[in-house]
Amino acid sequence: MKYKLPVIIVQSEEGGYIARCEEVRGTATGDTPDEAVNNLREAIKEMIKEFGEGAVFQDVTPESEVQVIEVAI
Repeated sequence: MKYKLPVIIVQSEEGGYIARCEEVRGTATGDTPDEAVNNLREAIKEMIKEFGEGAVFQDVTPESEVQVIEVAI
């Protein structure tokens, strides 16, 4: 089964990048944005092994759509 998840990537003050997904309460780091996202993907897989798919994806369904919006201030 595939899930679409919103991921926020920010540059860390210590160097590198942080990728986080609030919907599954997951966070990972990496030297590049791609590495951080790949590490987050692996962290989510480990969470599924430990807690089960239902617990990890309790707030998300495979039919969920992900969009990015911009807010001008």
